[in-house]
Amino acid sequence: MNIGIIGFGNLGKALASGLISSGIACGGEIFICENAPEACAAAENEPYHANVSGDVNYIINKTDVVFFALKSYVFEEIAGKINRQSFTGKTVVSFMAGVSFEKIYSLIGEVGLVRAMPSLAISVCDGVIGYTKAPPEVEEIFHKLGFAFETDQEGIGKVTAFSGCGLGFAAYLIDAFAAAGQTMGFSPETSAHIAALTFRNAVSRGDFKNTVKSVATPGGATEQGVLHMDACGVYDIVAGAVRKAYDRMGGV
Repeated sequence: MNIGIIGFGNLGKALASGLISSGIACGGEIFICENAPEACAAAENEPYHANVSGDVNYIINKTDVVFFALKSYVFEEIAGKINRQSFTGKTVVSFMAGVSFEKIYSLIGEVGLVRAMPSLAISVCDGVIGYTKAPPEVEEIFHKLGFAFETDQEGIGKVTAFSGCGLGFAAYLIDAFAAAGQTMGFSPETSAHIAALTFRNAVSRGDFKNTVKSVATPGGATEQGVLHMDACGVYDIVAGAVRKAYDRMGGV
């Protein structure tokens, strides 16, 4: 199966890496539409060795499944150049946050469309992918790239806010923890290393609530820190950050 990727920014690169790492496709089966010289050079060389062209119709004609990994405004710019007949018999997958089915149909016609939102960890086949109803061969791709599940169109917006934006939120919290280490006199490198190990160990335990209970013994130091976070409304702050991201996309 030949796979097209329209756009080779962070998400396009993550998809190409995941396709190769998972064995879904080799470089010769990946066709990338990109015009920026640096991005073209990256796509043609290690580790991708993909086919590259600035002609979007060439890429569509050469492939069976076409992924749009673009910002919405870039998609609007190139949509008018697309020969709609090129999509006949193909599946189009949109990784474009906040761009509805209706918007895509209005720009490129009634194509066989799947909307999906992955996290960047699809690059190492450990991502999160929420997707709308998809043909079996596309579902298989998603499941090889990480934890994948079907949802409705409204759910795509929720996945974007919770997982896609959530990567940034999680990194923000880890960075805050590392910064706290620096205020206590640890070097930036040591603080970052301890923060990463601490969060990794917490994740590995799985049951987060019981981990808190087992560590925060009554009257102990951990309990004092947890009580302070509770008093500051940390749960509400985190939930509010996710809701702000969701609202910013208009729930799409």
